[in-house]
Amino acid sequence: MFTKDYFINLGLFVLPAVIIILTLHEFGHAYAAYKMGDETAKREGRLSLNPLRHIDPFGMIALILFRFGWGKAVPVDFFALRNLRKGMVVVSLAGPGINFLTALALSPLYKLMYNSSVMQAGFSYFIVLVEYIIIYSVYLGIFNLIPIPPLDGSKVLFAISKRPQRFLFDESMNWYGIIFLIILISIPFFNFGNLFLSIINPILKFLL
Repeated sequence: MFTKDYFINLGLFVLPAVIIILTLHEFGHAYAAYKMGDETAKREGRLSLNPLRHIDPFGMIALILFRFGWGKAVPVDFFALRNLRKGMVVVSLAGPGINFLTALALSPLYKLMYNSSVMQAGFSYFIVLVEYIIIYSVYLGIFNLIPIPPLDGSKVLFAISKRPQRFLFDESMNWYGIIFLIILISIPFFNFGNLFLSIINPILKFLL
């Protein structure tokens, strides 16, 4: 598993791409929360495109060891938002949304570079890096839309429930959600990987 080629690919492409998309993802949450009335992220220095503000060291280590990592969650006081329901939806969708916009924006650039003999000859690294950014942007965006705590999709689901406030106080739901996610991903019976790829592959085929 941990071959020389693996670490070369990790260092040159995977880590730079993941750092970029995680930074954009968390910035999206922070910016949306700020525009909706909550200044918590701004006060804590998270309204920034500086990757060091958003990268979780343990999440990066997990990415290297298990190929599954995470960024530092943006602090949001949902009760400070001007409209709780609308704010929960907007803030939650802002992270995946900026990932999808990144993939869409880079798609024509990737195709242009890929079909250029000049770029292929002298800038092949950037072609592959852009490809990884597109792939991981789609992956992160769709994965976070799964309506299981603590993923963003769960907050959208909570927002349209009868009493969204009660979910914001129940921290145990995040732990139950994480355990359920691990089971869902790990047990072959659920075939999560193939199901996930069946959703992502047509999108990547269009973008790439």
